[in-house]
Amino acid sequence: MLMAAAFGAAVCGVRINAQERAASARPWKDHYLMLVNTAMARQLDSRKLAQFDRSPYDGLAVSFSDAYDVSPVPTPQSMELQVASWKKSTSKQIWPWVYLNRMIGADSAEKNELVQVPYFQKFQGLDLDAKAGAQQDFLANWRSAFRVARKTGVPGIVFDVEFYNNYKADDVAELARMTSMTQQQTLQALKHLGARMADIGSAEYPHAMIWILFTGFTRPDYRIIDGRPYFLAGTYVVEGFLDEIQQHHFALQVLAGGELGLGYCHNSVKDLHQAIDKRAATFAPLLQKYKNILELSGTLTLWSDMSAKKNWVAQGTCGSSSAETVEDLIPYMDLLFRSYQYNWIYGSPNGGYLAFNPEVAPRFDAAIARAKALAYVGSTEPSPGI
Repeated sequence: MLMAAAFGAAVCGVRINAQERAASARPWKDHYLMLVNTAMARQLDSRKLAQFDRSPYDGLAVSFSDAYDVSPVPTPQSMELQVASWKKSTSKQIWPWVYLNRMIGADSAEKNELVQVPYFQKFQGLDLDAKAGAQQDFLANWRSAFRVARKTGVPGIVFDVEFYNNYKADDVAELARMTSMTQQQTLQALKHLGARMADIGSAEYPHAMIWILFTGFTRPDYRIIDGRPYFLAGTYVVEGFLDEIQQHHFALQVLAGGELGLGYCHNSVKDLHQAIDKRAATFAPLLQKYKNILELSGTLTLWSDMSAKKNWVAQGTCGSSSAETVEDLIPYMDLLFRSYQYNWIYGSPNGGYLAFNPEVAPRFDAAIARAKALAYVGSTEPSPGI
């Protein structure tokens, strides 16, 4: 009973905060669900989008320039034409997805052939001094995404801060070594990059929402240097971004996605509830510091059944979860949807989830729709598993 009371209070607080923001900023829906499944613009077609249009989602994250793309940055005009063609097959919102990875140098030990190309090998760590041209390309992608989001009427963009090319560079000490900077200079450069991103975003789409898949703020002790805890390097980009919004009173708003702070999988519904509470406590001072700028969103991944799990979904907490089927994951989604106004589901083929496949997607769609009905449609049925 105490847990139920605490949960109710937490949900009430989240929804009041979300309602205040929606009333003061833009006509958001009471809730929003986005699919993230590494959708690439060049691979989308009318058949895939028609299937997605039948889903319970409100939006889809689409990369016009993927994580390892080194081709010329697509123009906003070409992106808008693609979105216009997709609108013939779906009424859902298409969010441009931008990767920081565009300006991250290759790890020489990485065997991925997508990384071992001249573009990523001409600089080390992160192109913080902009001498390699990768930072300019990243910022051009960033600017184009905001322009297209505004022109096509979607709430904002999706930002992925993961260091796919070189995870070692996400360590502040290692990044400083790679870039021949001091640690303090490295931190300043990371925050300056975030500030530039905020300036561009505000200029192109003043009221945009930036949905960051993870911010890294839940990992302040990722690296201890001389007794001081440090965040992931990418987190300082996010911090610089938030500070610039706050300092200049921009109308931009940021959603912390939860990929790290919440995670994709949980052993039980009770464990998910505890993770939500722990994350809320960790973020409480940040939500106060960046009041009316920063908000939390939730995330989860799905699988059809145990036999469909492979790679990372078959390992760790995902592999040990007590939920055997996507139907068993309905209580998890219900809790997630009750806890956060904005949520995203990572639709991974490693769980047998093929969101654009008409032979596979309907089962997942039905489970998601059931969870939404439990969470949103005034059901008096208690959340299962709590």
